[in-house]
Amino acid sequence: MELTLKNYATVLPKELILLAEKNKVRECDETEKGHFIAYVDDGKNSCDVSLTFLPNGEISAHSCDCKNGSTFCRHKAALLLNLANGKKTKKAVKAKKKESKSETILNDAELSELKEWVKSVIQKNKDIELSFIHYFSGKLQEYTPEEVTKLTNDAIKVVASNKKNVDVTQLKKLVELWTQVLEPVVQQYLGNVPGEKTFLNFHTLLEGCLTFQSKIDTTSNKVTKYVDDLLQKSLESINNLVIEEAWDMAVSYFVQYIPKGTNAVRMHYLLHLQNVIATSSEERKNKIIDLLTDLYEKSYPDEIYNGNQYTKIIFGLVEENGLFSKYYNLFTPIRYENEFNKKLIKLLIENNYLDQAKNYCIQQILNNYYEEHNVPYKKLLKTIYAALNDGQNLAKITAELFPYTFDFDDYIFIIKRLTDEEAKKWRTKIISRASNARRNRNSQANEFIFSLMDYEQSYKKMIGYIDSYTPYATILKYFEPIFQADKTGFMSILLRKTDDSWLYRESDEKDRECFPELFAIAEKLYTANYLRTVIAQSEKDRWYSTNHFVRYAKERLADKQQ
Repeated sequence: MELTLKNYATVLPKELILLAEKNKVRECDETEKGHFIAYVDDGKNSCDVSLTFLPNGEISAHSCDCKNGSTFCRHKAALLLNLANGKKTKKAVKAKKKESKSETILNDAELSELKEWVKSVIQKNKDIELSFIHYFSGKLQEYTPEEVTKLTNDAIKVVASNKKNVDVTQLKKLVELWTQVLEPVVQQYLGNVPGEKTFLNFHTLLEGCLTFQSKIDTTSNKVTKYVDDLLQKSLESINNLVIEEAWDMAVSYFVQYIPKGTNAVRMHYLLHLQNVIATSSEERKNKIIDLLTDLYEKSYPDEIYNGNQYTKIIFGLVEENGLFSKYYNLFTPIRYENEFNKKLIKLLIENNYLDQAKNYCIQQILNNYYEEHNVPYKKLLKTIYAALNDGQNLAKITAELFPYTFDFDDYIFIIKRLTDEEAKKWRTKIISRASNARRNRNSQANEFIFSLMDYEQSYKKMIGYIDSYTPYATILKYFEPIFQADKTGFMSILLRKTDDSWLYRESDEKDRECFPELFAIAEKLYTANYLRTVIAQSEKDRWYSTNHFVRYAKERLADKQQ
């Protein structure tokens, strides 16, 4: 049905009319016969709107500079209501626009000659012919899904000729043609998003475009961008629905069509609803999430082509909106998706679903082939057993984790639960593993060795662990007790220490920040003269270069003599 000044109340959605009435129309001018322009104030924003009428009152053209200007938005509806209610307008004085050469020729051309020229053009250009037929065949006709499919496919045949290899130029031309011939279908849906028939046409349009995209070899995103843009346009129309029942219907269609057969989901609809949620009220957000989780619960994500992505999106919506405690039972770990699994289990722990979290951890550990992949799950189990006060399992999992963490507090926890003989064997084994790990630049292993020697008050033994892998900060930390244990042996090791600096590391520079403090304590305990003597002697005896600290100390000692 054509939209006119008289029938707007029956053609336009009630929700749109209600929204239009809230806008203020000002400076309404009739710039030429049947062409009206005005400013429409929408809250703090103002839009430049125009409507053009045929002599019978039918709207033939419309525009608005709002972001939804391609549809019949509330700003255009506000101007239409203003004119229908007989508000006064004033004739604007407008300077005559200078015509281009083509416009001048067109205005002077004979109608019969013009028709002949148009006929020859459309005969040679199938895309122009399709656009011409569509434009002059009635823009507001009622469509069926079959007709929408035909319009979509006719455009493909005209531009791409059903070829598998379609270049970017052809895709651009196709999208431009789709934009023209499918515009009425889009406008009918945007003007009535709660309507089932208009949604089915819109859905058929999107399916046709994406089906074509899936059949061609291209890296271009022009088709998917066209689909995304159409979905983005529908976002405002859905959000503008003020009647809750109408909004419920508009949203439910997208939810209903998320499943694509039995082995896939329409990810573009799921992402579209994610955008609707992001711009909706709290009540509406919860409504959509209820619908989506209900649908997800009835599905079999493990058997769906894009089931992992489906699960992650639903999980993300639930988590981001603070609804995990309501829907936690919906989600199970995904094999080989450690980041997702760790996040799920952490949330279960935070919400005190400890038994479920424990079962998921054990399940993942049993499924993993490589032991190092189990470390994150064993750390989570450690937290769970501690929360459950399960001392026996806590000790066991802590012992399994220790070679990967070298946490000294865990060492004490474990060793106190072993017999003397067990403790001795386990200590030997752990020191051997920590020593090997130090050579692989494992700072935790290095820290553990020195913490253990400190705990056992074995400072002479500690000297033996000072080597190229030992940070100077560690030496500074234990300088005084090592000095008290064996000042000669300590200085000998310190002078002979090499620097593990074949590969530059930022940590090397940070480690050297302790040199001033390290030199100060060395000078205090050994004296400057002693340091000068031993450094000079070591330089005579050694064939390799001195370490960074000795060079630093030598420079400081030289400065003090000047």
